[in-house]
Amino acid sequence: MSHVLEEALAFTLGNEGGYTNHPADPGGATNFGIIQRELDRWNGAHPELNFPADVRDLTPELAETIYRTNYWRWDGLADAPLAIKLFDIGVNCGTATSVKLLQRALNKLLPKPIDVDGQLGPTTLGAANAQSPTALMRALCQTQREYYQAIVDRNPSQSVFLKGWLIRAARVPEVSHVL
Repeated sequence: MSHVLEEALAFTLGNEGGYTNHPADPGGATNFGIIQRELDRWNGAHPELNFPADVRDLTPELAETIYRTNYWRWDGLADAPLAIKLFDIGVNCGTATSVKLLQRALNKLLPKPIDVDGQLGPTTLGAANAQSPTALMRALCQTQREYYQAIVDRNPSQSVFLKGWLIRAARVPEVSHVL
């Protein structure tokens, strides 16, 4: 599924853009979706790779290396657009949150709910692969919108980000070729 990962990287970099350091963003300084704390953890685990110390100096290629290692979890999914969407959610919200949003979306479609535990195990993968890709994507986009709205409901200072988050939630990846 390496071509799917390549499309996921392009989709997510298109959503993330470059360097920002918005005062209301609890993640702080961010470049290509990588926050400073993530880069610090990466550098602590991989000092031999000589990544820059400041997230401002990160390149898209270096961000992609971190994404490949720390964020891609979706090879078990049969639907490429769903894998790309979940990768993008994981970059924006964390990989455990992306799995929980998938599980909540599945629970909108399944007659018997599955656990929302953030674990991408055989039950979650099997349920996801058994659904209509269109119905599951629709449910996932709705669940992502609900997640962002709940953030703003809990912390109104985050409302400055809501419009962009809702646009991101509505974006559905298109794959450029058949798998």
